[in-house]
Amino acid sequence: MHHGLIIDTFLHGPWIGGDIPGGRADQVDWLGDRRLRRVMRTFDHVNDRQEKTDHMTMPEVLAALDRSGVGRGILAAKVYYVARPEAVLDLNRHFAALCAQEPNRFKWIASVIPPELGASSYWDVMQNTRMLDALAGLPGLCGIHITPSPWGILPNDRWFYPVYAKCVELGLPVFTYVGAPGPLWPMLPNDPALLDDVALAFPDLKIIAHHIGDPWTEISVRMAARHENFYICTSAWSPKAYPEPLMRFLRGKWHGVRGCDKVVFASDYPLMDLDRTVRDARAMDLTPDQLAAFLCGTAERLFWGAP
Repeated sequence: MHHGLIIDTFLHGPWIGGDIPGGRADQVDWLGDRRLRRVMRTFDHVNDRQEKTDHMTMPEVLAALDRSGVGRGILAAKVYYVARPEAVLDLNRHFAALCAQEPNRFKWIASVIPPELGASSYWDVMQNTRMLDALAGLPGLCGIHITPSPWGILPNDRWFYPVYAKCVELGLPVFTYVGAPGPLWPMLPNDPALLDDVALAFPDLKIIAHHIGDPWTEISVRMAARHENFYICTSAWSPKAYPEPLMRFLRGKWHGVRGCDKVVFASDYPLMDLDRTVRDARAMDLTPDQLAAFLCGTAERLFWGAP
């Protein structure tokens, strides 16, 4: 049992925060969109009184973290479908302002501007690098987020390469969705094997493969062991349901690389029940050293600069 600090490396941004003039770029119709509605069979977003709610305020998120014993969290800005560049920029600034309310507890990752036409989008691929330059000085920024599947573009497509180069320049990790998506989006863009090209082309780029990567978990594990800066994030998974290849990695090594040094804990709260997820994570069948690394140490080193 781990009784120390826990860092949640992926809090589901579209459910967190307030309104933005002109609308939020991350808002989608979870029940009206048939592709997204499937997810709600698994994730049911409710408040403490079991009432459906549109958004969590930062005080509510902070109270949930305190109640579950999570010391720090990372808010993930996620834009699912095509959005105006100005709206994505406004959304990212909104998350910077949210995290500035509790700078010792929260950091955030920015969404890039989705491509207009999937893999056919080669108009001004520098627009995201300019946006990242504009965001670079904002407090709490600790990475960027891409969503290959609904954008219809593979993560090793040349469209992303200027973004990856800028992230190396700014020292920002890239969080990318891997594994079969819960919504009815195509699976192929989320195959973690596609990130091998990226890790080879940008060896200094930290890649955080969130949602584990099932049914390609073995590939995720090998990528984490193969590439120095490739990590796995457990967002959207109950610890009791972690795939066995991930558990074997966490308990040991693959080619001399300790799994607990390459996997970081996350809940995807508020889509996941935070209390239950944290409670189950604390009780995982790992050594105290492995649990401490998985629940805190590795994330602290990656995102808070701890040695």
